[in-house]
Amino acid sequence: MNLPQPKNSHALVVRYLIEYHNKGLSMIDLMGEAFYKFQTRLLEIEKSISTTTGSSRSLTLKINRVPMTKKNRFGHSMTYTHYKSLAPMSYLLNLYEFLNNNKFKL
Repeated sequence: MNLPQPKNSHALVVRYLIEYHNKGLSMIDLMGEAFYKFQTRLLEIEKSISTTTGSSRSLTLKINRVPMTKKNRFGHSMTYTHYKSLAPMSYLLNLYEFLNNNKFKL
């Protein structure tokens, strides 16, 4: 999918939700990208109020958070969160365009 480059970290979060729409993503996927603010920015987007509906964006983003457990390279158990948006792709594309072209307001 040809999307313009994200202009801010909030747009980058939505871009990752679009790119990983089918399988979802976790911080493990984003470590290679050196994007450590994913969880914070996602929460800020969810808390923000939609300009069109006037309600919280968390109702339409519908982020499914699943705790996952895995053994690390030292054999210790670690837990991380797997994120998947259940929102339609059209909503994510519109939100990406909006966040990319407008300054984010909480």
